[in-house]
Amino acid sequence: MKETSEITPSELLSDFNSRGLKGMILFTIVVHIVLILATSGSYIWRKVAGADSSKLGESERLELAVKEVQSSMRRIAEQHGIKPQDLGSHFTSTATAPKATPQATPNTDTKAETAPPAPEKPKSAMEKELKESKPGPAMPTDEDLFK
Repeated sequence: MKETSEITPSELLSDFNSRGLKGMILFTIVVHIVLILATSGSYIWRKVAGADSSKLGESERLELAVKEVQSSMRRIAEQHGIKPQDLGSHFTSTATAPKATPQATPNTDTKAETAPPAPEKPKSAMEKELKESKPGPAMPTDEDLFK
C-alpha cells in the first residue's frame, strides 16, 4: 500500500499554540508604539525640549507667536507653490478691515478736496461667477419620478 501524507487540522494549528499569539500581541503593541511616537515626535519634542514661555512678558510671547505663525505660513505657501505674501492677502479683505474714524476738524471749507478712492482690483472670472445668481435645475414632477 501507498503512504499518503495527509495533513490534519491539528497539525496546521500546532504553530499557534499560545506561543504565537503572545508574539503577535507583543509585535502589535510595539508597532503601535513606534507609529504613535513617529507621527507625534515633533509635537512631543517641542513640548519636552521647547522653550519655556511662562516667564516671558506679554510682548515677548506675542513676538514668539508671530514668529510661529510666520513660519507656518511660509511652510504652507511652499507646499502650495505660492508666495507667503499672497497667502496672507487671502485672509484679509477690504470689506472686513476696520475703517478709520474721521478726525474732528475745525469749521473749514466744506468743499475740502478729498483724495479720489483707490481703483478696485479687477475681479477674477471665478469671483464674477460667484457673484452672479443663476437659476438651478428644474424640479422633477411626479410624472418624471414614476415613469
